[in-house]
Parts: sequence; C-alpha cells; structure tokens
Amino acid sequence: MKKFLKRLAVILLIFFVVLIGAVAIIASLFEGKVGRQITKELNKQLKSELVIEGFGLTVIRSFPNVAANLKGVTLKDNRDGALLEAKELSFRFGLLSLLSSKIKVRSVVVSDGALNIQIDRQGNPNYDIFRESEEAPEEGSGSSTAVDIELARLRNIELIYSDQSTRQEIDALVNDATFSGEFSSEQFSLKSQADITSRFADLDGIRYLPGKKITYDASVFVNLEEGSYDIEKAALEIEDNAFKVDGTIENWESGTYFDLSASSDEGNLEGVLALLPEQYAQSLQDFSSTGKFNFNAFIKGQYNQRQNPEIRVEFGLEDGRLSSPRLDNPLKDVSFSAVFTNGKFRDNSSSVFTLENFKGYFNRELVEMRLEVANLDDPIIDFSLDGVAPLESVYGLLGNPKITGGNGEVEIKNLRLKGAYSDMLDPGRISRVEASGSLEFDDAALSIKDEQLLFDRGELRLEGNRMAVEGLRIEGAGSDISFMGSAYNILPVLFADSVNSQNVELVFDASMVAKTLDIDRLMKFSALTPEEEEAPEEVKDSLKVAVVQKREAVTSFLKGSFNADVEAFNYNLIEGNNFKGKLEFDNNIMGIRGEVAAFDGTLNLDGRTYFEAEPRLEAKLACKGIDVTEFFRQSENFGQEVLKSENLKGKLDALIAIYAYWDREGNFDMDNLRVLAGIAIKDGELKDFGMLESFSTFVKIKDLENIRFVDMQNFLEIRKQKLYIPAMFIRSNALNLTISGEHTFNNEIEYNIKVNAGQVLADRFKRYDPNLKPKPARRSGTFNLYYAILGTIDDYRIVSSKRRVKSDFEQSEIRKREIQRGLEQTFGVVQLLEEPEDWKDIPEYDHGEEEEYLDFDLEGGR
Repeated sequence: MKKFLKRLAVILLIFFVVLIGAVAIIASLFEGKVGRQITKELNKQLKSELVIEGFGLTVIRSFPNVAANLKGVTLKDNRDGALLEAKELSFRFGLLSLLSSKIKVRSVVVSDGALNIQIDRQGNPNYDIFRESEEAPEEGSGSSTAVDIELARLRNIELIYSDQSTRQEIDALVNDATFSGEFSSEQFSLKSQADITSRFADLDGIRYLPGKKITYDASVFVNLEEGSYDIEKAALEIEDNAFKVDGTIENWESGTYFDLSASSDEGNLEGVLALLPEQYAQSLQDFSSTGKFNFNAFIKGQYNQRQNPEIRVEFGLEDGRLSSPRLDNPLKDVSFSAVFTNGKFRDNSSSVFTLENFKGYFNRELVEMRLEVANLDDPIIDFSLDGVAPLESVYGLLGNPKITGGNGEVEIKNLRLKGAYSDMLDPGRISRVEASGSLEFDDAALSIKDEQLLFDRGELRLEGNRMAVEGLRIEGAGSDISFMGSAYNILPVLFADSVNSQNVELVFDASMVAKTLDIDRLMKFSALTPEEEEAPEEVKDSLKVAVVQKREAVTSFLKGSFNADVEAFNYNLIEGNNFKGKLEFDNNIMGIRGEVAAFDGTLNLDGRTYFEAEPRLEAKLACKGIDVTEFFRQSENFGQEVLKSENLKGKLDALIAIYAYWDREGNFDMDNLRVLAGIAIKDGELKDFGMLESFSTFVKIKDLENIRFVDMQNFLEIRKQKLYIPAMFIRSNALNLTISGEHTFNNEIEYNIKVNAGQVLADRFKRYDPNLKPKPARRSGTFNLYYAILGTIDDYRIVSSKRRVKSDFEQSEIRKREIQRGLEQTFGVVQLLEEPEDWKDIPEYDHGEEEEYLDFDLEGGR
C-alpha cells in the first residue's frame, strides 16, 4: 500500500508539472493574440485614450485562471488628464478561453496606482469616457473578446475625489477592496469588502476622518434600472469601532434620496470622536471610554444643491469611565447623553448639539457639566461647569510637557458662559456675553521640571468681561510672589487665533509683591528639557524657534502694567534687594522701569524688550556707588581670569546704554551687541595685577603690588565682540600714564600706553611711599615712553612704538566724542566726575613740538 501511494504521488507530481509546463507554453503561444484582442476590445468601449507600456500573460500566479497583465497603464479622462494610473491592470479568464474563438473576461484586478475623480462646478465629471450602448458593436459583430466582469479588485490604490459643485474632497488609500456581482445584469446583489486608510474627507470646508482606518463588509441589492441601492447588510468599522448600517439610497431626477440608519450597542467614545470634524475632535481624540455606550443615527431625505436630508445622531454613556494619556487617573462613574440634529432647516444655521447631564468623579469629587452649541454658521454657546479638579489627575490637560505632576485641588465654582462665539472674539461686543464663576486655589501645586510651584491660596473670579485676581500667592523655585489686580478681554484672548488676527488686547492693571525672586530658576521653566537638548541640532533649533514664537504670541495680547515690589532677588551670583518699579506691556513690547539696590550701590533701570521673531532689547542703566569688587565677583569676572574681583577696589558710577539682539532660535547675537558706557571710579585700587609686572623694569615692584589711583573717568564702547577703550589719563601712586586699547571677547588685546618716563625715573631715587600717595598730575614730562601691548591675555608682547601709540590716541579721541554724544542722546548731559583743577591744563596729547622720548625693551607675555 505504501509503495502504491508513493508511486501515485510521483505520478501526480509529474502530471502537475507537465500540466503547468503545458499551460505556460500555451500561454506563451497565445500571448500576442490575447494582448491584441483585449486592447482592441477596451479601445472599442472607450472615448478616451488608453496607454499601455507592456503586456504579459501568466498562469502561475492566477492558476487555474489565466491573467492578462497590462503594464504601466494610463487611462485618460475626458479632459486629457489621467483618470487612472496603475502599475498593473490584470484581466482574469478561464484557461480554456485560450482555445476558444472568444475570450470571456470574468474579473479585473487594479494594483499600485491612483484613481483621480474630478467633478467641476457645473457637475460635469471627468470619468465620462465610455461609449453609449448604441455606439458599441452589436453581438455577433465579430468581437473576439467578451467582457463580463463578475469580480473587481483594487490593491494599493490612491483614491482622489474632488467635487467642486458640492465642495467635497476625499483622499484615501484603498489597501484592498473587492466588488463581486453580476455586473452585466440590471439587477444584482453587490458584495463588497474593503480595507481603507482615510487621508481626509473635506465636506463643505470641514475636515473629517483624518488618518482613520476604515473597513467594511457589505451586501447591497442594486437596481440599475430604477437607480436604487438597498443595503441588505453592512458592518462598518472606523478605528475598530463597529457600526451596523441599514437602509436605502435612491437616485431621483431631482437628486439623491437617503433613508439610512446606523447603530452600535458595543461602541465607545472613540467611535463618535472619529466621526466628528477634525477641528472639534482634535483636543479630544486621545480620550477613550468604557461602560454602557449607545449610539444611534439616521439620515433621511433628499440631497441636492438646494436641500439636505434630515440628520440626527444620539449617543450616551452610563456607569462609564473616561480615560486619556493626559489624565493620571480616569474620570469614574461617568454618565451623559448627547444629541446632534441639523434642525428644521436641515442646514448649519439650524443645527444644534447638546450634551446633557454630564456627571463624573475625580477621586470622589463630583464634576458636572452641560454644553449646548446652536447654529454652526455663527455658533451660540451655552456652557456650565461646576466641581473640583485634582491637579494630580488633570495636570496633563494643561498641554505643557514640562509640567510633570500635580498636587492639591482647584475648585471650579459655577463657571458659566453664554453667548455668540463671534461676540466672544470681539472686544467691542463682548459685553453681550454672559460670563461668571470662579477658580479657587488651596495648596494646589504643579511640578515643572525639577521644581514645584505651589498656589498657596488665591482666587480668579470671572465677572462678565473682567477677571479679578485676588490674593494669589505662588511659592516655589526659590520665589515667593503674590499677585492681585484685574484684567479685561480674557475671553477674546482665550479664543483668539495664534496670530492675533483681530488685534485683541488683554488690558490689565495688577501688582506683584515678592519676598524673594530667583530669576535664573524661574527662567529654566522655558528652557529645553534634557531629552530635547539631546536631539539633533535641527530639531533643537526648531524647538527653540517654537519657544520664541510662543513667547511672541503671548506678549502680542498684553497691554497693561505690573507695579512690582521685590524685597530680594538673585540671578546666578547677582543679588539685589528693594526693587521698586513697574513692568509695562504694550503688545509685543515690555518696558521695565525701577530702582534696585545691588553691588552695595544702586541701579536705576529703564529698558524695553521687543518680543519679535528676532527679539531685541534697548535699555539704559544708571549706576551709583557700585562696589567694583562685588560687581566683578557677582558677575563672575565676566568670564575671564585675568582681571578678577580680588584685583579691584573702588566705587563705580556709570551710565550705560545697551542694545542687545537674539536670533530666531533665541540665541544671543553677540555680533550685534552694542554697549555705550560712561564710567567713573572713585578711590580705586589695583592689586596684584600680573600684567603690570613687565613695568617693574623702571617702577618699584612694591608700587606695582598695590596701585592706588585718583578718581578716573572714561567712555567705553562694545561693538562686534570688541571692547574699545579711548585714551584716558590715569594718575596713581606708581606712575602716571595715558592708556587706550581694544579687547576682544576672545581675549585678543591691543593696548597703547604713554608713560611720563621723566617722572618715573626721578621716583627711582626716592624712598617707597607706604601711604600710596598719587604722583603729581603731569601727563607729559621731560621725556615719555610709548608702548603697545599686543597678543592675547595669555600670550602677549610689549613693543615700543611712538607713532602707533600717538596715532591711536588721536583716533580714540574721535571715538570718545562719538560715545559721549550717543550717551547724551539717551541720558542728556553726562558728567560723572568733576575733574580736579590740576588736570584741566593738561592736554591728552601735545600738538606742539615733538617731545623727546626714549625706548626701553621690556619682556612681556606668559
């Protein structure tokens, strides 16, 4: 028996191989004939052009049928565009058809292409490409191919549908779809299954089904003579939510008549949200529900250019639970009922959506809500909300990824909003809107990055167009701040678009009292997260641009002022106290004016920040009695290690004008930074400054260890990452000299020095003065020395060059006058020091006879 079965298997295998080989040979013999017949027959049926790049006949993939495969197919529409493009169009027919005089095509498969259906404003389609029946050849006229399709299949076809007459546009990917039936009959049962990915469906300017997965399995009785479609059964799934569909569709002369119903007994909220327009569903699309969910909908009536069918949708939830990735804990014991109808006029103007009796519990705290939206053309909103929101559960709804946790509760008391949406957008009509209610904070906290902000107490109260802030105290991130005041137009601002196209302004008047203010810790809230910092540079740049754009968008709404009183603040090592001033906002401009105690002196600040695509700052700063040691220490020696806080002593008065810029990513633009400064130092000392050791050749080394100089003033400028120091006379206990120079932000230096050498040499024969009494004020002596210090802070050389030094002094005098004029335009008359009488007859340089000078070679650098 075993031998028999083995022999039988071998025989069958041989037979099968021979059969397949024979069929393949037959197919190759008939390939040319079949290709010509099918192409000829198709062109007989078409008024447009069919373009084919190649043809092939196969039996392997389609056995026991034969597949005639048209390669690279383009079927033109009646506008000379492409109606169908496909990588392959395959016709299937029986194997024996190859041996008969007439090939009978039973099925067609279209794969890897696009179907583009267009209807113009007059209702004319682009797919009217088939000849009328009387134009087609009669039976028996000699046609060698009969097309009697019973099965059609689409694979990986992009469906593009646009109807300008009804303002409808659809884009979808048909992954796989089959249609079967006796298509040649006037009446037949159409069976169809499909797996579709919807790109979008735009209906009358409203977008539906963006990126949704849709499947269906339907059986429809088709009556072509009467133009009716009776749904025998249909199961529709949208994003895995199943609906049963029933009813009929009829084509009348006056339009299309619908009588359809859909229901779901085991659905959920996701199924309803998937059907909503994108603009409404976007903020809710990640919500899901469990519980007893019911859904019923029907469409009944005629559809044409003048009228719409009646539409009614009802859904609800009982004993349910609402969850979302943005909720740490779900809303439990949820119940509600909702109804949508397009009303008696069956259009947007009479449409009404109502959400009634919404109840749910957050941690046993009740939340109740009601919403009604009428007239979708000009929506009228009636909304109410009451309950308690635990921040531990709802912080994710704030939409800020930097907020990572919450504690405590916010009590929502009788929040009510009623009126036309257009009035809510318009400050001129906002008085027509009813608005009331309050939010109360009691030990409510948010975790932002590594910090926690505690809303210790306070209330936000809505009174029509006014929002009052009372006793709001915020603690955290090293700060303790209290706010109170009022703001107007809060609703127009909340509902305004991102570009503030209606120029809405949040008008406010408020005060801020801070016991402590840690500015650098607060600023970290807007900085990138560690994960964002690790992203590629182009991603980081886009995130930084988004931060700048968001800041610009927020400030574009603001118009008002904060009266600020800050007891103590710090920014890195900088410490200040008793700031009293005002912050003023005018759209994208923030002004700050006030006085603060810092660096053991006082600073008076008046500045404006422009929050634009590329932000900028204009500020003027008046400093009085600043301790230079503290100024350098708290400023971290301005990032350099040569002249440090321990080297300096004295009191600084200064007038400073600052012009600073940032790029689109929020990076500080160092190249465009410009600073003008007039400075005066009183009782100044320079201790253990290593760069002066090179002058020990002709100055007592003890004099260089601690240099005490007479009150000194000069005008400085920062531009193009370079500090310019015009020529200034320095009178000290060690020596009298005139100095000018340039110092780049990369610590490249070029200093020019003139020393009263005659006075210095005379002092070599005097005893050391422990009282550090300054030398007499003689800038020019019997002879002078001229030196240039060139190189970098770490590697410099000192060279003798009278011509170079004197030329730089002349040029620096011009720069000094320009800086002074610039400061006077900002501050008015600038006079920081009263020059001593014995200075006034001493010119900065001598225009008369050439002075005698000696050159000394000094070793420099490190």
